Amino acid sequence: MNEKDCAECRGKKVTLEQKNLTLDVVKGMANNEKVIFERQGEQVPDMLQGDIIVQIKQQAHAVYKRVGDNLYMNLDISLQEALFGYERKITHLDAHKFDLNSSFNKISQPFSWNIVSGEGMPVKNRDRFGELHAKIIVNFPTKLTKK
Repeated sequence: MNEKDCAECRGKKVTLEQKNLTLDVVKGMANNEKVIFERQGEQVPDMLQGDIIVQIKQQAHAVYKRVGDNLYMNLDISLQEALFGYERKITHLDAHKFDLNSSFNKISQPFSWNIVSGEGMPVKNRDRFGELHAKIIVNFPTKLTKK
């Protein structure tokens, strides 16, 4: 019997097969991190089977920007809030809420940072979180009134 007479492979020595792979996305995985499924790729006669490499891509977010394990955001406040204090309820990426406020008796300078430990991204394979860095954007009025 000739190889080309093979009903399954038609002489190519390989057949088409569908395979399901499961990818476990771990909390804290970084953008562009790679997960390798060893020897799960295409098989060619007389060669080792290749790997399948999956690269994690993080989506951009309207409020937060991730840098390592830390999150960055802008916080818009009024001049009055910069002078006398502010308090905001912030909704995190996982929908939990936390308070972000200014220190008592401290004027918030434009473009300063309010840094909150433990409100960043989860650290991969660790039981801790990065920091949240909120950049203070003071919205100055265009004109003043007597009030």
